[in-house]
Amino acid sequence: MENENDLGIYGQPAIITRVVDRLGDLGIYGTGGNAIDPNNFESPYNKEISIPETFKDVLLKLCPEISDVVSIGYRENSVYDPMTFNPIYKYLVGVDIYFDETNGMKKSKHEYGKLFNDYFNMTYSDIDYVTFHVQSFIFPPEKSNREKFLELFGKD
Repeated sequence: MENENDLGIYGQPAIITRVVDRLGDLGIYGTGGNAIDPNNFESPYNKEISIPETFKDVLLKLCPEISDVVSIGYRENSVYDPMTFNPIYKYLVGVDIYFDETNGMKKSKHEYGKLFNDYFNMTYSDIDYVTFHVQSFIFPPEKSNREKFLELFGKD
């Protein structure tokens, strides 16, 4: 006969629960068999969202090369609690990063995404169901020689 410790809910092996928990920890969520493009945040169900001002202030102070951060949308995924079968929603927020003209980019998209997640967790420690994905970098257009000359010698 099976050991009591080896059985999970309704007599099912507890290993299933541990596998489901581990997949959720790794960021693998049920998608109903649909492949998800990590770079596509367009969905008819997405509402327009914006980055909270408090979090944006944290980002701009800790990363001085960034002049603005704009949300491009979000993706909602759900995992199911194996004990109650209630959905647990998790959100992936896509962002575009605007850089200033003097400092420029200092890290890769992956490194900025990791920083954003860390800073978000430090700012909102009670919210553990939101992560960020850096979609694109946006740089200001380079100034022409004429614009530089007029800035230097121009009369206000």
